[in-house]
Amino acid sequence: MSDITYGVVEERYAMGTKIRISYGISAFDTDEKDDMSTIVASVHDITDDRESLTGLVKRCNMLKLSLVHLNEVVEDFLSV
Repeated sequence: MSDITYGVVEERYAMGTKIRISYGISAFDTDEKDDMSTIVASVHDITDDRESLTGLVKRCNMLKLSLVHLNEVVEDFLSV
């Protein structure tokens, strides 16, 4: 049996001499049998606002968001 968990991922982009920090979401599938986690999906470079993305990820985990809806949730987040 496995379980999907979402997490915030920090990403750094070099732009000449400047570094831009952005945050994305990764979905982890954890096999309860051996407690191993595998990244099964990622959405990169969503926002530079870690706090708001952390809130979204907490809601995704609390509501046990199905992986098939991850892109829709990110699109809704960006349209607000």
